[in-house]
Amino acid sequence: MLIHTSHQPAARQAIRAVGALLLVLVLVMALPSLPGMRGVAHYLPLHMALETLAIVVAALTFGVVWSAKHEQLPRNALVLGCAFLGVGLLDFGHMLSYSGMPDFITPNSTEKGIHFWLAARLLSALTFLAVAWLPWSTSASRSRAWSLLAMVLLLVAAFYGLFFLAPHLLPETFVAGQGLTTFKIGFEYALMALYLAAAALLLRHMRRQRSFNTSGLFAVACTMALSEFFFTRYTGVTDIYNTVGHLYKALAYVFLYRAVFVETVQQPYTLLRASQQQLQATLNALPDTMLELDDEGRYMDVRTGHAGNLAAPASLLLGKTLQEVLPAEAAGITLAALEEARQQGFSRGRVVALQVPDGQRWFELSVARKAPQPGHGQRFVVISRDITQRLQSEEAMRKLSQAVAQNPLPIVITDLQGRIEYVNDAFTRSSEYTAAEVLGKNPSILQSGKMPAATYQDMWARLQQGKSWQGDLINRSKSGREYTESVLIYPVRNAEGEVTHYLAHKEDVTERKRATARIQQLSHQDQLTGLPNRTMLGKHFDYAIRQSTALAVLWIDLDRFKDINDSLGHNVGDLLLLEISQRLRSDLPDDATLSRHSGDDFVVLLPHTSQDEAAKLCTGLLDLLAQPMQVAGQEMFVTASIGIAISPDDGQQLDSLLKNAETAMYRVKEEGRNSYRFFTPEMQAHSSRALALGNALKQALPRGELHLVYQPQVSLHDGCIVGAEALLRWNHPQWGVVSPAEFIPLAEANGLIVPIGEWVLQTALRQLRTWLDSGLPMMTMAVNLSAVQFGQPGLTDMVSQLLQQTGVPPEGLELELTEAVAMKTPEVAAQKMQELSQRGIRLSIDDFGTGYSSLSYLKRFHINQLKIDQSFVRDIGTDPDDQAIATAIVQMAHSLGMTTIAEGVETAEQLDYLRAQGCDQVQGYHFSRPLLPGHFEAFVRTNLQARQQTPAHAAQAEVQARPAGTAA
Repeated sequence: MLIHTSHQPAARQAIRAVGALLLVLVLVMALPSLPGMRGVAHYLPLHMALETLAIVVAALTFGVVWSAKHEQLPRNALVLGCAFLGVGLLDFGHMLSYSGMPDFITPNSTEKGIHFWLAARLLSALTFLAVAWLPWSTSASRSRAWSLLAMVLLLVAAFYGLFFLAPHLLPETFVAGQGLTTFKIGFEYALMALYLAAAALLLRHMRRQRSFNTSGLFAVACTMALSEFFFTRYTGVTDIYNTVGHLYKALAYVFLYRAVFVETVQQPYTLLRASQQQLQATLNALPDTMLELDDEGRYMDVRTGHAGNLAAPASLLLGKTLQEVLPAEAAGITLAALEEARQQGFSRGRVVALQVPDGQRWFELSVARKAPQPGHGQRFVVISRDITQRLQSEEAMRKLSQAVAQNPLPIVITDLQGRIEYVNDAFTRSSEYTAAEVLGKNPSILQSGKMPAATYQDMWARLQQGKSWQGDLINRSKSGREYTESVLIYPVRNAEGEVTHYLAHKEDVTERKRATARIQQLSHQDQLTGLPNRTMLGKHFDYAIRQSTALAVLWIDLDRFKDINDSLGHNVGDLLLLEISQRLRSDLPDDATLSRHSGDDFVVLLPHTSQDEAAKLCTGLLDLLAQPMQVAGQEMFVTASIGIAISPDDGQQLDSLLKNAETAMYRVKEEGRNSYRFFTPEMQAHSSRALALGNALKQALPRGELHLVYQPQVSLHDGCIVGAEALLRWNHPQWGVVSPAEFIPLAEANGLIVPIGEWVLQTALRQLRTWLDSGLPMMTMAVNLSAVQFGQPGLTDMVSQLLQQTGVPPEGLELELTEAVAMKTPEVAAQKMQELSQRGIRLSIDDFGTGYSSLSYLKRFHINQLKIDQSFVRDIGTDPDDQAIATAIVQMAHSLGMTTIAEGVETAEQLDYLRAQGCDQVQGYHFSRPLLPGHFEAFVRTNLQARQQTPAHAAQAEVQARPAGTAA
């Protein structure tokens, strides 16, 4: 339970006192049985002393309270004082009736003394319970005080009469030799319960702001309860428990007197001192100058919070008259105010101008006549208030009035019925009405009819409640022009706080609204297609997922769209995207959301869609996109790759669904495009591996994890090894050998292919130079160039520089390009190939036949050799189509002055057919796997030795079978 801060100091003292008394109780109870006073004769003086103290304290408590009854004393304090007068009288009867005392009217006995004791304790306990229960805010009248005193005295008289005249009617309380009766002990426990209940109520009062000395009364109630506990324990009237119980009771009375004294005497004086201090602080804080003048206008006292408001220092003013200090005009005005106050009791509103240290200031005088005091003439209190700032404010208000009239924003003032009383010039300009046309009319003349009636109802409801209203209104000017105004209307109150008018500030926000709508469109819609962008897609997703967790997300990516942009331009690409967005939208369900994500990526959100339904829809979309399109006068064919993620299996958040759908789309790209795939966990694992490989690849080159192997290229004319193709390998310490088909695309995607490609070219040329220096015959080193490398602006100079550094003649290097690289930007490719060819570098087209090479471009490319792709070589012995393609490539190359080389030759049957068709060179496992540099050198030397030993049949022998032991 929290105690209010106003109680805390006294409460801490009370709790400590009660705690100490409780500790003493525990110690007394824990000690072995202690002897009391030896006999009544020894105990009687102590008993009389303790009871006399209690009676005196009770009488003092009554005296303090009764003497303050005229000071609006709280009713509870009067109840407490009067009741304890009765308690003191009953304690007096108890003391005189005690065994060993002279008979008090009737023979004294232990039983008689206990009766007076219990009556006093019962009155005390009930009084405390009433005081704790009743509120303390009510003051007692004088008649009520006397009535209360009379009731208490009558009650005491009744107890005395009962105990003297009819004691036999009362239950037995004490048996000599046996101790207290059950009734006596139960009665004492009942008293304890009443005291503790009062203490609990007083403790609850401590949670609120202090209104009386609750802490002191709490200590009294607790001490009385402890006292009663001792009176349940004694067996003889002189034992230790009886003695300690009387001590606790006397101490409780002392606590009571202190509590009442603090409440009725000390607390008022404390409040008086606080009030005086507060009054003094208020006077000291007043910014106004306060003067006391006599009836002749002489300064008797001067108080000011700012010396700069005085015409002279305060010490020089005392004893002087107004005429001696002030200018004649100011002195006359002040004396007139004193005269008015003498006659009417006060004077207000007169203003004087004075030259003070702060400059020229204006002061308003308030004069009050003081009550006359014996031996003194009439005195006046004068408050001089500096109103310079107020006058300046009034001037500012005048300027403000002009500013309102000339404000560039419309301002309207109406009465409480909405009739226009004032409009400024800006209103007439915006509404096109003159002031004369609108004065006395309702602003509803501006309504356009496009605002709901609820808007005006809400506006008037708030205004009639005294609240302001703000909102936008679509109005119509006198000429019929519609415009949107941001309106703030608020009540205008007079000095009494009553609403007298309504004031409206208006601003034409028509253009701002249009700009906001445009910004909203820009922030939520794709500017090209008008489709929702990613932000709006997120809102649609949040709504759809609340309706049902079963939904599908499609990621649609156009195949090879970049080629269209690069070849036909971005304008045509934008027209194509617009056509595709319209086609997609027309084939989607009404509840679907189509969003352009970025570039050529579209995302479709399909609520309430199962896997089968998504698959069926994707099939339809692919068929729709496959139909020819007319864009910018050209017929175009477009395909797309679609990835599908299904909620909740593939994710419940939009980001995770988009990521998984995009992953599935890339799997479609890898598998050939123009299809759809559902996301699977395996795809995620594949993507994770690709990410890990991509990160590891960044350190592969500096860590020496990359190396080259070389596959021999054999001439079909004489069986000589005429060249080697440098192939890149990656041996990772964790994953082992990583396939080039896996890491080369990653290198191309993250740009690492440029430094890696340069390292490959440099390493291959150095190796060729090493072989040549070791005595091997001249051969060609074939090195593959990626599209990224080929697109580098300094490629030709870089290659020439490496040739110069390594000392390899230009004809010893053959750069292999794929058809896709060559045909991506044919004009640029032709120019670059020409530069390389002019420097003596050989060029070949790798994987020829898999792309869409134009023969006209092929003639201009300065190509030295075409490489037949292994896909045409694999089944060349049995597939007529492969045979026809290979034959056509060989014949075409020869007709254009080029040589041919077939890759992937693995059988004698393939070799025989290629030789028969006139193919110039071959490479493949039929002769050798790709070899490390040392194995390759040994393979070449073995080939040379074989040819030298059987020169006549060397060519035939070399092309019939793969030499034993040459595979790496």
